[in-house]
Amino acid sequence: QLIFMEECIEAEGRRWHLEHFCCLECDEPLCGQRYVMRSGRPCCRGCFESLFAEPCQACGDPIGADSEEVTHQGLHWHARAACFCCSLCRKPLRGQPLACRRGRLFCPDTCGRGQDASSTASDSSDSAFASAPSPDS
Repeated sequence: QLIFMEECIEAEGRRWHLEHFCCLECDEPLCGQRYVMRSGRPCCRGCFESLFAEPCQACGDPIGADSEEVTHQGLHWHARAACFCCSLCRKPLRGQPLACRRGRLFCPDTCGRGQDASSTASDSSDSAFASAPSPDS
């Protein structure tokens, strides 16, 4: 609908009627609230985290909208050292070479040795992608 009212919300390069700027899932008004864009529509943080957030491979908790995440071979971890670390010695692996086997991370120098041939060592700067939380509005 065309917006003729003086008050509207401008977000994500679009203008919204105040009553239409709502969560795509629960329809809660988002005016003045933090949100995440999903499929071109705003989503409240609660709905995003319960419906769309990826679970961490290490701890199983959802990776929230405000959390840093690391991805490798389509898998997701919290970027914190307690989650993105070697499965055996617990050495933090962010920015380090790593080996990944069946969703488990290993240090390629010590713990990754002895893993079978399906284990592939890689430089985490090439294939493990750390992302900061996207800027919420």
